[in-house]
Amino acid sequence: MKTYVPLKDIESVLPILSKIAIWGGVSDEQRKAIFKRLETGVFKEGEYVFRRGDEPTYIYIVKKGRIELRISTPEVDVEKMTLSVGECFGVASLMAMQKHTNNAVAVEDSEVMVLSRQSLLELQVEDIRLFALLMMNTARELARRLKLTDDILLCYMETHKNE
Repeated sequence: MKTYVPLKDIESVLPILSKIAIWGGVSDEQRKAIFKRLETGVFKEGEYVFRRGDEPTYIYIVKKGRIELRISTPEVDVEKMTLSVGECFGVASLMAMQKHTNNAVAVEDSEVMVLSRQSLLELQVEDIRLFALLMMNTARELARRLKLTDDILLCYMETHKNE
């Protein structure tokens, strides 16, 4: 299992703040509360961040590089999406408390920030307004992802309608 280290250089995140959808609308004070809970990890090209069936423990945010999400079984391997700086992943599994249903792999040398389930639970107790805002933003992001999945399914069905 990958080990993560506390995020020490908050300044390095400031340029990408506007790209992080789940942090939309947070105040500077709330941002500080989030930053102190963030950790980072580095992944080499081709290295898995997590695999299908792994237990979810984090929300991941791409800090540098690109991460590809793939839905894979022994018979099928489908690229779901490629994420870049500021985009998050692992959210649905963490919120649903279900094992990951896809693989996340670094397309190039990458760095991710993580917010643990434990940190979210601490926020729920310490700052319910911030927790509620993060959950609202997370729900919005999950709705966008659901639409993407619908679009993929529709495209597949249109491509294979005569088979």
